[in-house]
Amino acid sequence: MDELVVNLEEVIENVKQFNMDLEENTDIVTQLTQFKHWYYIPSLDAFGPSKYIGYKAMNTSRYARGQNKTGVDTEKVLKQWFIKLSLESERSSILLDKLGELLELHDKKVRSNAFVHILKN
Repeated sequence: MDELVVNLEEVIENVKQFNMDLEENTDIVTQLTQFKHWYYIPSLDAFGPSKYIGYKAMNTSRYARGQNKTGVDTEKVLKQWFIKLSLESERSSILLDKLGELLELHDKKVRSNAFVHILKN
């Protein structure tokens, strides 16, 4: 079983890796429409999905199309550093648009029921 992240630095490294995997057009691109909970790191100006960034030392091959991984577990651990934005908030709308632009580069769309989480403080 994959280990969950234990500190914010691991999350940040995973977000960086996720975005490198996107740039390299790895298999993760085919799964972009499946992700519901997206996490945004302002200092990186980058997003990462819960089920990918919530496990230690993640990359596309370790992600293995999400086998034996659950967003329920990652949501629990990630909420110590992040808050979920209300869908009605202006910030949520802006970030969902930004995420949509990122996914469009790969001919994908954001799920209609997606949420964005941002760092606390």
